[in-house]
Amino acid sequence: MYYLKKMAKMNLGFLKHYEGIEFANYLPLFILLCFSGNPLFTAMGYSKILLVIYTMIYVFYVFSFVNYNYIKMKLQQIIIVSLFIAILIIYQEMLLGFVSLPGVLALILKIILGLFTLIFYRVKQIGIIDTYIKIMSFLALISLPFFVLNQFGQWGIQLENESLKSFLFYTSYPEEIYAVSFLIRNPGMFWEPGAFAGYLLLALLFIILKNRSFTIGQYKMEVSWIILGIITSQSTTGYLLLTTLIFVFIWNKYSWSRIVVIPLSVLFIYWVSHNIAFMGDKVENQYAQAIAMGENEVENTRFGSLNMDMQYIISQPFTGNGLDLSTRYRFHPEVTKDIGNGNGMSNFLACWGIPFFLFWLYCVYRYAYLFTRKRSIAFFFVIIMILILQGEQFLNFPMFLLFYTLPSFYTNFSAVKSYNRLRNAV
Repeated sequence: MYYLKKMAKMNLGFLKHYEGIEFANYLPLFILLCFSGNPLFTAMGYSKILLVIYTMIYVFYVFSFVNYNYIKMKLQQIIIVSLFIAILIIYQEMLLGFVSLPGVLALILKIILGLFTLIFYRVKQIGIIDTYIKIMSFLALISLPFFVLNQFGQWGIQLENESLKSFLFYTSYPEEIYAVSFLIRNPGMFWEPGAFAGYLLLALLFIILKNRSFTIGQYKMEVSWIILGIITSQSTTGYLLLTTLIFVFIWNKYSWSRIVVIPLSVLFIYWVSHNIAFMGDKVENQYAQAIAMGENEVENTRFGSLNMDMQYIISQPFTGNGLDLSTRYRFHPEVTKDIGNGNGMSNFLACWGIPFFLFWLYCVYRYAYLFTRKRSIAFFFVIIMILILQGEQFLNFPMFLLFYTLPSFYTNFSAVKSYNRLRNAV
C-alpha cells in the first residue's frame, strides 16, 4: 500500500506537467497507438471491423473542420505508397496466384489513419512528436503500479486469448508466460513486453529529433519514466538499445567520455551477455537453435525467424510473398495460423519485398534529416529503427507505417513556415 500511495502522489505531480493542455489533443494519437498493438483493439474478433469503422468515422471527423482542397492536396502524399502497393499485389497475383485483399485493405486503412492523424495535429498546430513523447512517458508511469499488481495476480478484462487480461492501459500476463527471474515483465498496454520497449525507444529517438542533438533537453521527467518502463519490460532488445542510447548521450555531453565510453561499452555488453541469465542465455540459445535449423523447420525467435524468412525473401525478393498463409508460408505447409514471427524486419521483407522496405527506410531517413538537417542524426535514427524492428512486428501497425507519409508532409509544411517567416520579415 505504501508503494501504491507513493505512486499516486507521483502521478499527481506528473499530471501537473500537462496542465493547460486539452485532453482531446492527446486522444487521436493515443487511439492510433491503441491500433498499434493494444490487444483490446488488435487481438479480438471485432478488431478488423473496429479498424474500418473507426477510420471511416475519424476521416469524416477531420473533413468536418478541415477544408476539402487542403485534404485533397495532402492525399497526394500517399500516391507513391499506393502505387507501390498496387504494383506489388498485381505481381503477387500473377506469380503466386492469390492475394489477401482483407490484409491489403487493412494496410491501406492503417496508412490512411496515420495520414489523417497527421493532418489533425498539423491543423490544430500541435507537435505530434511532443505529444507522442508525453503519451509514452505517461503510459510508462501508469504501467508501474499495474506492473506491481501483476506480480500478485491477473487483473482486468478477459481477452479472447484466455491467458491475457487488459485494463486498456495495461495488459496483464500470467506468471508462466512472461516471468523472468522473480518478476513478471511489463508489457504496458501492448501485446508483449518487447513491443512496449520498442515504442518507448521510439520516444527516446523522437527526443533526439526534437532537440536536434543527442541531449535530453526539456524532457528530463519524461526520460526518467521512459527508462523505468524499458527496464521493467526486461526486453533484451530494449536493454541493448537503451544502453546504446545512454552511451551516445554520455559521448555527446562529456568531452572526456570519448576516451572512456568505447571500452566501457565493450566491457558492459560482454558482462551483460555472460552474466545476466535472461539476456545472455536467451541470445545464445536462440542463435544456436537458428544455426541448427533444418530448411523446413519452423522457429519463432529473432534469429530463427530471420533464418526461416530468408527462404521467402530469396524466393520473391522484389514483390514479397503476400499476407495470406497459403503464400506467405508456402514452404512450411504445417503453418496453419499466424505464428507471430519473432523478427519484424524479416517478416515485412518476406511479405512485401525488399524495395517496399527500402522505401520505408528512405522515408525514415528523409523525415529525420528534414526535421534536424543533420545527416549524422538521420543515419543514427535509421540504424536504431532497424534494430528495433528485430524485436517485434511494428510494421504491421499504423504508428510505424506513419513514416511512409511523414517526409513529404514535413517538407510541405516546412516550406510554408519558411514562406511565412520571409513574409513576416518583410
